[in-house]
Amino acid sequence: MSDFDNHRRIIVSTNFQQLSVLLCFSLLTAVLSSCSNQSQSSPAAGDVFPLTLLTQMKTIQNSSIDIQNKTLLINFWATWCKPCRDEMPGLQELSTTLDQQQYTVIGISVDDDINLIKEFLLQHKIKFSNFQDKDSQMSEKLLSIKALPVTFIVSAEGLIINRITGEQHWDVNFFNSIEQGTLMKMENLNKHKKSG
Repeated sequence: MSDFDNHRRIIVSTNFQQLSVLLCFSLLTAVLSSCSNQSQSSPAAGDVFPLTLLTQMKTIQNSSIDIQNKTLLINFWATWCKPCRDEMPGLQELSTTLDQQQYTVIGISVDDDINLIKEFLLQHKIKFSNFQDKDSQMSEKLLSIKALPVTFIVSAEGLIINRITGEQHWDVNFFNSIEQGTLMKMENLNKHKKSG
């Protein structure tokens, strides 16, 4: 065997080893990233909403809220988010129109500056309970919220029954249509669980 053939065999062998290492690394990266995506997946209907974190958040206004045995409308927003600001008056009106014995509207701001939040709420006469999700502990890390506004409708049992992304024109008719569609979705989910 000539020196040229040996040299070529060494190059092919080295290239094959490099390719094998690269392939193993790519496979490992793909597996790890799919695991991380699963842990960061957005909660869906039927998942438990982390209500206990509300007690750990900074209360901005109206800290004495009663969430026991109520359907909750929980809106994530920020003062720098125009769609969030635009839907706030509708949420305020909805909070006073809905039956207070059955429903509670809650705002959770992701702003870092609590004074900006307070100023906005005061200026726009927003009276429903609001909390600060400083450092986005709940919104990004637990709920995988990537864009605002996002609103969760949470059952009296603490289960997510709907997740609504983007600006909405909140009024009683819109809320009732969402709730009706959500109830039908939950009934179908329960039927599917029982039959499966």
